[in-house]
Amino acid sequence: MKKLLIVTDLDASLIDKNYQFTEALEALEKIKNLGFFLVLNSSKTLAELESIAKELKLNTPLIAENGGIVAVPHGSQLSAFCKPSKQQAWEHRTDYKTLTTGLSREYILEQAHTARARHGYAFEGFNDWSVSELSEKTGLNHTDALMAVQRHVSEPILWHDSETQWEKFSTQLEAKGIRTLRGGKFIHLMGRADKADGFMITRELYKAQFPISPWTTVAVGDSANDQSMLESADIAIVIPHSDGFKIEVKAPQVIHAKHPSSRGWNDALITLIHKLNHYHHLSPWEIFINSASSQLFINSTKDH
Repeated sequence: MKKLLIVTDLDASLIDKNYQFTEALEALEKIKNLGFFLVLNSSKTLAELESIAKELKLNTPLIAENGGIVAVPHGSQLSAFCKPSKQQAWEHRTDYKTLTTGLSREYILEQAHTARARHGYAFEGFNDWSVSELSEKTGLNHTDALMAVQRHVSEPILWHDSETQWEKFSTQLEAKGIRTLRGGKFIHLMGRADKADGFMITRELYKAQFPISPWTTVAVGDSANDQSMLESADIAIVIPHSDGFKIEVKAPQVIHAKHPSSRGWNDALITLIHKLNHYHHLSPWEIFINSASSQLFINSTKDH
């Protein structure tokens, strides 16, 4: 039987500017009822994702800090497949088995702050602010801001300098193995790992749990830091920004949501789920999406 894995961004995708997902409840309920797997993949910290996952009643992996950390709940059957190896150093935490693929935040801060002190770059980040200041700049309440500062492998910053200075700064960080990635509001300083890495690690865990079942993967996002994840999926759902801007994605199958944020997330997934549920008895099937017209076509062939 076909398995569906949906990996989604949060800010301006599943959740709106008020950090709510009310407009996505219909699709969330259908995903749950149909037994599909929903995985959160965000620039947020593990602490933030854990809180949101509890609200959503999810017991699936969490991909935090732009793919730098993958956390699998101990209560999940997937945890049995999180075995330490030369390639993957899974660690036991209180509630999760975690895999860290990014650079340490301490190293990132050391390199970024050294460059700022030497060259006078104008930027500020989470590490520079008190919890109250972070709350003011992000719109998070005090409790959520406390969780947002619990970072391990990344540092979000606001850049206040020129593009010329940015080119110099980012080049210097690149030489130290630090990537810069633009998100919805912040620029993220991080290691080589990205959302696609977390996505692929999670996908392989599910394939290990269900080795016989054919899989279809769906990725949902709105910003540049989602692009690699979107292009790694079988089906990419692109959420537009409120001003109409949408990222360009080169993927085999692309759906452009008609509305921003959680409303667009809900409508696009409802449409997709309806098509998949209607044709699920056909095997094997492939989904072809015309990204220009956002029309969904199903092409199926019978086994011989």
